[in-house]
Amino acid sequence: MIELILASALLPFALLLIWRLEGVKADIIAGMTMGASLFLNGVAAYEFFSEGERFYHTTYATSKIGEVFGINADTASILMGTVSVAIAFLMIIYAISYIDSGKGKFYSLMGLLTGASMLFIYSTNLVQFALSLELMAIAMLYLVELGGAKTDALKAFLVLNVGVLLILGAVAVLGNGQVLGEMTYNGTAFVLLIFAAFMMSSQLPFYSWLPDSTASPIPASAYVHSASIVPLGAYMLFRVVQYMKPNDQYFWLLGGLAVAMIVLMMVYYPLQRDAKRLIAYSTMAQTGVAYITLAYALLGHVAGIQIALYQVVNHAVVKALAFASVGGLFLTYGTTDLKLIKGMRKTAPWTGIAWFMSFLGLAGVLPLGLFFSKAFTIMSTRHAKGIASWLFPAVVLIDAAIFLIVVLLWFKESFFGEGEPKKEPRVMVAAMVLLIIIGIVMPWVSLDVVMKIGFAG
Repeated sequence: MIELILASALLPFALLLIWRLEGVKADIIAGMTMGASLFLNGVAAYEFFSEGERFYHTTYATSKIGEVFGINADTASILMGTVSVAIAFLMIIYAISYIDSGKGKFYSLMGLLTGASMLFIYSTNLVQFALSLELMAIAMLYLVELGGAKTDALKAFLVLNVGVLLILGAVAVLGNGQVLGEMTYNGTAFVLLIFAAFMMSSQLPFYSWLPDSTASPIPASAYVHSASIVPLGAYMLFRVVQYMKPNDQYFWLLGGLAVAMIVLMMVYYPLQRDAKRLIAYSTMAQTGVAYITLAYALLGHVAGIQIALYQVVNHAVVKALAFASVGGLFLTYGTTDLKLIKGMRKTAPWTGIAWFMSFLGLAGVLPLGLFFSKAFTIMSTRHAKGIASWLFPAVVLIDAAIFLIVVLLWFKESFFGEGEPKKEPRVMVAAMVLLIIIGIVMPWVSLDVVMKIGFAG
């Protein structure tokens, strides 16, 4: 099984070989390669769950500080890995109709990003986290440059590299303890890793890089926001909390900054008229919700890490759908400025439905899964200590309400009105329909899975 996971993680890197390829050949090779990666990971997931969910840990390389490369296959990594590679595959399929030129380059960079994300997810140690993040940062640099935003690309690259340095700083502090299975609590290392995760997830005080990075092609932005760099920051800290089992010394550092971030996003929502930037600000807030539940886990509540991962995987599908719908609007209207988009129910009905469902889903409205993860967050954090017992639930609830109001106001302007019907690419529509179906099913399937997750040891 481990060999299947390793092959699934390494296969996307093969897309680097089609850098100069164009047209249908590039589409076929990229689709088949990412499909094969998804298939291998799916077979491994089936074997894992059918065999009783044993823990698998295989080391491939070591050094003086212990492991530097390995595969850690357990309930959490199998769930996150499957979600990540599935969304990468759907975004590759989506890109067949979305990307006109430079397809080989785009697919190569998506392969690099996906492979690095998979190695990150299945990592056994902090060194592997750092090396995988560096590869993701390189992919991000060139993907944002594809959108013509070199300054924004460099900003994202530099911020993520600070994250790499912070992880390596934790390695220096922990020594052999940087291996997840041998990790013990160290306050300095934990703080370094909190801020490394914040760098990845665009949290306070490092939040400005993510909205600017939406200049990258929409399928790439969808993957970065939903199942790669941004949510993997929360996933990394989830792993650290799971294995290090820190005490509540830094409860307010983690929880307080997450709350402040979500409050700041409430201010930004009404100010946005560009759909991509509105999604970016929602990404930061939704990842902030995961950090709130991780702060709750510092009090010793296993529900904190369970709900954190539940939030991450449910958000992944909804966020990918949101970006896919905005990509459809861009192809139809030539803009993502919501002020200029009118009559989408007539002009692009399938895209309009996906847009409406995904944006309502981000506000936590049924039938998509963020309703459940936000509800569990609100119910569980009521048992946090002190003012956190009302502050955490209140912030999550108010954020959802404000985002819902903003979405409904834009819906009134953009969905109705006159418009000429336009042909929507079937491949893109198919990808959006699949994401809607997955988004409805995901909370029911993943809930049973995350409930089996506990603190290591």
